[in-house]
Amino acid sequence: MKHSFVFEGSIPERLDRFLQFCLPGEISRSRITRWIRDGLVEVDGKVIQKSGQILKDGSIVVVNQPDEISSDDIAPVDMKLDIAYEDEYLAVVNKPAGIAVHRAPTVKDATLVEGLRFHFDSLSTEAGKDRAGIVHRLDRETSGLLVVAKTDSVHRQLSDMFRERKVAKIYKAICYGRFREETGVIDHPVGRSGSDRKKMAVRRDGRNAVTRFKVMEEIGMFSVLNLSLETGRTHQIRVHLTHEGHPIVGDKLYGTTRWKGVEDPVLRKYVREFPRHALHSALLSFIHPVSNEEIICKRPFPPDLQELLETIRKAKQG
Repeated sequence: MKHSFVFEGSIPERLDRFLQFCLPGEISRSRITRWIRDGLVEVDGKVIQKSGQILKDGSIVVVNQPDEISSDDIAPVDMKLDIAYEDEYLAVVNKPAGIAVHRAPTVKDATLVEGLRFHFDSLSTEAGKDRAGIVHRLDRETSGLLVVAKTDSVHRQLSDMFRERKVAKIYKAICYGRFREETGVIDHPVGRSGSDRKKMAVRRDGRNAVTRFKVMEEIGMFSVLNLSLETGRTHQIRVHLTHEGHPIVGDKLYGTTRWKGVEDPVLRKYVREFPRHALHSALLSFIHPVSNEEIICKRPFPPDLQELLETIRKAKQG
């Protein structure tokens, strides 16, 4: 469904606020923000992905509203999930690699949402029935911790906490190359690639993106990192590390061909064929929006990444 609106006003207005006024009341601001982020909103014929884009008098805004998916179409799936924390308001789950968080045109297999519907009687629908419970996302290949909202009220509070950077997240990654410094900050704007719409890239006209890293271990031409995000751009860690010359092992989208530089032929074949990028959400910490208690959840590398790490260590030992 397509909506078209004309902004008329002498005082400039934010895009998300204008759409919240124009669209039906049951469409929440968080859903509008998601549509903008997903590239479904145009201003004067140009796709805009910034909710805070300022509209001027006469701006033409077009919204390509996706078709709603009925909750009846999302059947619960008995999916084995490691639940790190749960109460009546929210949960933190340890997402396995290879499972998409929610439905998309290219996703044909069961998603995490179907698994959540099996495990939990109540999930928020603030972001839509097709994204029940989902407050933030992890890439399909990324494993690790993800917070789930059970009520719309808690969903909104958690979304605000993420936006205000009140949720601490630490990722672990295995990447190529050795770093000059043990700790550092990668500060480059990230936006949609001009040559491949499936990819993100460091761009001058991109959105501010800041990643902090700490080298935990160096093994030959590989490094194990802890990473934290000051911003949450799509593919941010993967784009930043590749831009710095340290692509993540197994990253088919951004990893280039760094595996060719591995001297050991057995290890070279192993990392070249590793089936997913070696990135894991290892820690989530936040203040519970209802109880005000501090929630800290941790999960180590899953077996596949632990095996990758041990294989690299053994190759280094000869």
